Amino acid sequence: MDYLKIVEENLPELEDARIHYEGSKIVVYTRNKEFFLAQDEKIREIVEKIKKRIEVRIEPDSLPSTEETISKIREIVPEEAKIEEIYFEPDFSKVTINVGRPQIAIGEQGEVVRRIKKNTFWIPLVQRVATPKSIHVEAIRKTLYQSSKFRKRFLNSIGKKIYLTEPKETKYARVIALGSCREVGRSCFLLQTPNSNIMLDCGISTGATGEDQYPIFSQDFNISSLDAIVLSHAHLDHCGFIPYLYKMGYKGPVYCTEPTRELAALLQLDTVQLMQKETGKSLYTSADIKNMIKYAIPLKYKEVTDITSDVRLIFENAGHLLGSAISHFNIANGKENLIYTGDIKYSVSNLLDPAFTQFLRCEGLIIEGTYGAQNDLTPRLEDSEKELISIIEETSKRGGKILIPSFAVGRGQELMVIFEKYNIDLPIYVDGMIYDASAIHSTYPKYLAYNLQRQIIDENKNPFESERFIHVASYREREQVLSDEKPCIIIATSGMMNGGPIIEYLKKFGSDPKNTLIFVGYQAHGTLGSKIQQEYKEVELQNGEKVEINLEVKTMDGLSGHSDRKQLLNFIGHLKEKPKRVLVNHAEQSKALSLAGAIQKIFDIESYAPMNMEAIRFL
Repeated sequence: MDYLKIVEENLPELEDARIHYEGSKIVVYTRNKEFFLAQDEKIREIVEKIKKRIEVRIEPDSLPSTEETISKIREIVPEEAKIEEIYFEPDFSKVTINVGRPQIAIGEQGEVVRRIKKNTFWIPLVQRVATPKSIHVEAIRKTLYQSSKFRKRFLNSIGKKIYLTEPKETKYARVIALGSCREVGRSCFLLQTPNSNIMLDCGISTGATGEDQYPIFSQDFNISSLDAIVLSHAHLDHCGFIPYLYKMGYKGPVYCTEPTRELAALLQLDTVQLMQKETGKSLYTSADIKNMIKYAIPLKYKEVTDITSDVRLIFENAGHLLGSAISHFNIANGKENLIYTGDIKYSVSNLLDPAFTQFLRCEGLIIEGTYGAQNDLTPRLEDSEKELISIIEETSKRGGKILIPSFAVGRGQELMVIFEKYNIDLPIYVDGMIYDASAIHSTYPKYLAYNLQRQIIDENKNPFESERFIHVASYREREQVLSDEKPCIIIATSGMMNGGPIIEYLKKFGSDPKNTLIFVGYQAHGTLGSKIQQEYKEVELQNGEKVEINLEVKTMDGLSGHSDRKQLLNFIGHLKEKPKRVLVNHAEQSKALSLAGAIQKIFDIESYAPMNMEAIRFL
């Protein structure tokens, strides 16, 4: 259907309007400033008629100069909002205002933003400054600003492909398992209809070797036939292979939330550096990651978006990670509704609200089962926190150090919030990408748990900026920590100990029994962390060096970002509509089979733990 023609016919007063697609959105560019400021009712009528999002902007050549606009913005925005930077994207008629206090820069019920729009005619976007400062966040944003002309053309081509392609009848919908089935790692599914090829995640396996690290693509897989990638969240077992697809010629969109886009790029860049350091080569380069950023189409929770001619996508909170999303696929105008959870946490945490369950329709469900075995029951968060503090106190009393291998994204920030809450008075060193990830958490507080969100936005108390945490930013600073004999806490990447600065601390402190190593996240089979968890007394590093393990080893299950068996079953139990079929993935074979069996028995739902390369029909 030619929606542009319908919009044009319903806006006869805009003879010179330029109407085109930007992804699934229709954008009207006009020089009529009166219409721009008073177009809400008319546009609402057209939106109601065609059920598509429409945005009206002023033509770039009719906008005031950037110098004049900056002057007006500084007049309008209160000084206490703390403007740091102002960026312009003339191709989109947008101005981004980076501030320290966004709620002040937006104003009560958006009053300040409306004044900026009325006085400058630019579309204002208020964005929180990344704190603590991060060169990685700044580089990602710079890439976006520098590629605005490219992104304009790209979004237009995507819109044409979605709306101007004559669709075939959607007689079937199926998913093909390309990874993460009866295993943890390399999450990847291919959702297919007669009109669509959509990839759900595309990750790598941290603990595996050879081809087992990557999703399984058959010889007849044609990357040019791929319409879209939908990324649930930024962990490498879900996003780590995506830049390689761009390296191999993929030129389509990756849909994700804004925090996921920035966190994924951060972790991928770190992976490239680690690979090059350890092996002298990497799977892809920073240029491939930049391509992923340029081709990314960020979506908010609850935003309904056409991604192909017969599939719509809605993201909802997954509770697992900043910006993590459950993907709701509405196929063929509601013939089939498929829910892909990615990784979920259906319980309270310090960082995020529990996963969303109130889907109006859900015929098919793909759910993770990382902790889906019968005995996988995690303690209460409060009990785990108290146990963590107790272990730290006991270790410090005997003069020991506490090593905590942590994922840069999610677990590191959860620990920071806990240590701030319990007012820990030991030196707390944070090493690796955790500080950069914390900056992204500070930038997007609206994706955090409600209480933490209010603390950061309303009270201006940001736990990630606390002076309690000492950033280890260089080799020299790390050497100082390694030579310090006093008790301290060291939070360092990587979470499964397969590389990163945690290895340097293990080499130095691993042989001393007065020290303690605390695992706070999942340790995949084959990783160094898994071997230490299994009580190996000596481990071999990737370079062949051997390390003696005499320090105390503890595992904290209650801080995991995954749901345990009870929470997973509760998630299904609280769905508004029970699915007709459930697939369990992202779990070791015994756990996947156990959870699938429990779902079938408890809810009388057809449940299955597929194997990689199986195809399962949903419609």
